[in-house]
Amino acid sequence: MSRLISLAWFALFLVGCGSQPEISKGVTSQLTQNGIILGHFSKDGKWSVTLDSNAEIHIYDNANQSVIFSVPKDKIKTPVKEVLLSDDKEMLIVAGENLISIWSVPKQKLITNVPFAGVSPLASISALALSHNNQRLLVAMDDGSLNMADLFTKLNNRFMPHTRPIEHLAFDNSGDYFVTGAQDGLVALWQFASPKPLYEHQFSHRVTSLTVSHDGKHLFVSDGLNAQHVLDFESGKQLSELKYMARFKMFRKAKFISDSGLLATSSSKSHLSIWRYESGEELGTWSIHTESEGATVVDMYVPNPDTLVTLNSDGMLETWAVNVLAKK
Repeated sequence: MSRLISLAWFALFLVGCGSQPEISKGVTSQLTQNGIILGHFSKDGKWSVTLDSNAEIHIYDNANQSVIFSVPKDKIKTPVKEVLLSDDKEMLIVAGENLISIWSVPKQKLITNVPFAGVSPLASISALALSHNNQRLLVAMDDGSLNMADLFTKLNNRFMPHTRPIEHLAFDNSGDYFVTGAQDGLVALWQFASPKPLYEHQFSHRVTSLTVSHDGKHLFVSDGLNAQHVLDFESGKQLSELKYMARFKMFRKAKFISDSGLLATSSSKSHLSIWRYESGEELGTWSIHTESEGATVVDMYVPNPDTLVTLNSDGMLETWAVNVLAKK
């Protein structure tokens, strides 16, 4: 009987795969032939900032693949831990182990270098986040401490909300609140400049993915094994949980697709999945276009509710027609 059940499940799996729509529109741009270690879209999706395998930092125009600005190689303090482009594309922030370099993109000029430390004297920078108005900067450290810097007043508050490296940070739209996620499995909401959490969620394993919806109402969090939750950003209440047949899935990147009820996630390998996040239903998993083995998605951009654009570690921009899944 168990063999018959297994065969039945296998048949259903084949039917599901056979009926799965193809949503990729293909690779639209190749930004670089060098592998990308870190990469982010600008808020409007027109630019990308990358750290490549040659330890070079470039800002690209995604439409024609031209380089808008490159950080001079002799000004890059290696190893680079993070690169961050402001929402208005005026400011580029580069993080070394203990130093933040702030560049003016229009002037292509270094504005300032600012050192940051953790509680441990050996701590180094592990993550960055900049508020939408460019006034507040979060600098997370790998000892679990966090710097909350006000770029206008030049004041910095440091506290230690985690016991392991903080790898995920996200502001709300106002810049008054933010969430953290770390290797200790803890996710928490904070008010800027306050060391008291507004809520906390303790996961069993390290947090591997964290993202906030465009309207600031929802928060998606995944741990390193089998807990993937959609939360209400303000209250922390769990709204749904992703459901799948596999024993576990690894979630590396995630993005809410605005006004569609859909969530996109990427794996640690070359896979992209789409979900209905209110029900947790998986609509399908697709392989991204790659040139090298092990390439994966490094960032996503949603230009409209019908479309998703991915940037992968091979430097490729790929467009996805997620509106095909609307009636699925």
